[in-house]
Amino acid sequence: MEELTNYLLKFDYPKNHNRKNILNEGDKSYYGFVLGKIKSWAHKDAGETGHQIRDSRRTNYKKYQKVYELANEVGKDLEYTTIQFNKNYQCAKHIDGNNVGISTIIGFGNYEGGELLIYFDGEDSPPTAIDIKNKFYKFNGSLYYHEVAPFTGERHTLVFYSV
Repeated sequence: MEELTNYLLKFDYPKNHNRKNILNEGDKSYYGFVLGKIKSWAHKDAGETGHQIRDSRRTNYKKYQKVYELANEVGKDLEYTTIQFNKNYQCAKHIDGNNVGISTIIGFGNYEGGELLIYFDGEDSPPTAIDIKNKFYKFNGSLYYHEVAPFTGERHTLVFYSV
């Protein structure tokens, strides 16, 4: 895990404009990317309907091979098709739209705060704060609203999930 942490702290994350459901009011993007399988309307053959499951475009880029390899090693005992990488973003309250079943999250970096806040009793209930710093936590992000608590420092998270 130490090798992955050191690699992430130096990694050049791209800006992500696609996941509007996690953005806070006024934000247009955050630093993050996905590797592995995704649901996509793009690259469909004639006559197909619905989503197609395919590799994210970055999955096969040389720049992402080492970080993907290291993340897969850290997640080797988990069941997943996809890994979401996030950097220094306090995501808004949301429910995951493309995840199926259990997601597993872990936080890396030199940060304070940044707990995962999960609303187990409904969107308007008080959240449960989960410390994910250097620890795996499993939950169903497609059933429960969740967000990130305020934090200081450098915070990276990996979310392992299936589509």
